[in-house]
Amino acid sequence: MPFDLAAMAARTRRFRQPQVVIRDIAPPAVLATDFYRACYMPIIQEVEAATPRILAAYERALAEMVTDSAADVEEELSALQRTLQALVLALTPRLRSWALQVETWHRGKWRGAVLSATGVDLGTMLGPSTARRSLEQTIAWNTGLIRDIGDQARQRIGTAVFSGLTERQPPRVVAKEISEAAGMGRARARRIAADQLNKLASELAEERRREAGIKKWKWRHSGKKHPRVAHKARDGKVYSDKNPPPEMPGRLPYCGCRSQAVLEFS
Repeated sequence: MPFDLAAMAARTRRFRQPQVVIRDIAPPAVLATDFYRACYMPIIQEVEAATPRILAAYERALAEMVTDSAADVEEELSALQRTLQALVLALTPRLRSWALQVETWHRGKWRGAVLSATGVDLGTMLGPSTARRSLEQTIAWNTGLIRDIGDQARQRIGTAVFSGLTERQPPRVVAKEISEAAGMGRARARRIAADQLNKLASELAEERRREAGIKKWKWRHSGKKHPRVAHKARDGKVYSDKNPPPEMPGRLPYCGCRSQAVLEFS
């Protein structure tokens, strides 16, 4: 439920300055690691588990090379697709649990940051209901991303296998390409998990700020080695909901920037 944090803070203590910058809340990497292990790694593990069966079918097809010799390969790839589809559905409760974990963590950090900056304890006023939209969007979006990780890995494996049959490649060559496909999926999944954590944290920060009636915020640059030039130039600048930048922090792919609430007293 919306409330006026500035008015509440003014009743709690006297502030000499016209505004207070609330402490930055940066999500810890362990939450991204937990996300990867719970929701993304099982997809990669299923792909890796299917690899020996796909390679065995490939070797048989390569040895026979008759009209229907690739049927077993096709069946193994179809079986992997069915397994991954079922796994995505099974992982949804884990995804929801992780999103709720992040919301609980962020709520506690926001409560502590507000208390430290203003002396106001929002413990009885904060709850997960305000963040429901962000949580549902995160769950839906990541369900698609998890599915896509599996689909891309399976497609790369299929390309490697059928190209190998066409070119009569030795099994060791195809095995290497399949291993690389799984490795690419694993690396992408780790990047996505970290990016999605930051995006959820950014959405939660924005919703908590607006819930408190705070209309201004400061851009905090991620500090990454290869930043977007425009984002680095915005570091430390104060924006308002009436005059925002072209995009909010953390919205673009792999953007690690954050917003820091600026509480003003009229």
